[in-house]
Amino acid sequence: MMSEKLLNSMMRTILSAAAAAVLFVSAGSAAAWGLWDDFKTANVEKARVVDYSDLRRITTSEGQSYALFFALVANDRTTFAGLLEWTEKNLSGGDLTKTLPSWLWGQTGGGWGVIDTNNAADSDMWIAWCLLEAGRLWNEPAYTEKGRAMMALLKKEVRDVRNLGRVILPGRVGFEDKDGSVKLNPSYYPLFILKRFALEDAWWNSVYDGSLAMLVRSSPSGFAPEWAKFAPDGRYVVPDGTDYHEGSYNAIRTYLWAGMMSPEDPARPALVRQFAPMVEATRALNFPPEKTDVVTGDAGEPGPDYFGACVLPLLGDGRTAGLIRTVLTREGVRRDRYYGNVLMLYGLGFDEGRWAFDPDGRLVVRIEEARK
Repeated sequence: MMSEKLLNSMMRTILSAAAAAVLFVSAGSAAAWGLWDDFKTANVEKARVVDYSDLRRITTSEGQSYALFFALVANDRTTFAGLLEWTEKNLSGGDLTKTLPSWLWGQTGGGWGVIDTNNAADSDMWIAWCLLEAGRLWNEPAYTEKGRAMMALLKKEVRDVRNLGRVILPGRVGFEDKDGSVKLNPSYYPLFILKRFALEDAWWNSVYDGSLAMLVRSSPSGFAPEWAKFAPDGRYVVPDGTDYHEGSYNAIRTYLWAGMMSPEDPARPALVRQFAPMVEATRALNFPPEKTDVVTGDAGEPGPDYFGACVLPLLGDGRTAGLIRTVLTREGVRRDRYYGNVLMLYGLGFDEGRWAFDPDGRLVVRIEEARK
């Protein structure tokens, strides 16, 4: 009879080969994804993602970056190319390799155009990552080169904070004081993106380390804040102001990115432990709280249903996770709820096993043929 040790060894080999096979074939036909099709119908207009809850019918670099990710997962090359072209032309002055996208575009008094030229680092990171992975999975070197060029631009926005490490400023303007203090947004730093960057340039490993330290230090009570301030010596400080004391609509994404990390990423267990109070609060309320106090650890009333999508990857199986899945699946996409829609696509898509991230931040896409 085969020994348990040998059997386990064989199973690990088989699973590793299967994972490699998925990585290899993930440029093929991805499983059909009805929720993505619904989102395109509701929120994508001529290759731009529209937030209809704003009277200016705005488009953000965030929305474009998220849609690029969903198109990549769905193997929707036509939509991916259209989104990229629109973003480059309208948010980057025609060249992503030279100018990071402006974060806000929409209807102005003089017509349509850029409303705020500042960039949003999280969106830039997602776009660069999508380009690197599209280049790899679809064998499109032009995408890879654009992704690398965006990484070079992002490198200029990195600051080395003493006793904390290297972190990316949320944008070019408004996040750095003259004394060296920095204002950061914990929801801006999916660590798997930085892992993927490090495959192109090992220098980014130090940004991964600094970002991990920032995530842990900024949530001493187990709840992530909307914004976090760090003094020049790396101390986490909590100034007066709701943004620094409260975690809500920005911070909720922090749990989503942590939950989607590869189980083999050594940082994931640390973040799971750190954010355990949010998981406990979610189970007590059935949905995540809308607001949390990052100083006292107090949690408020349940937030909108789509907040549940962000905690779903940390919940695992159980009654609360089952309830969230049921409610979100029943609700579906709503045209006037852009932000809720994208969070729902992330949470449910990952929960359904449509994609995963390997330990180096590469995308593993579920292929329908591989499941037959």
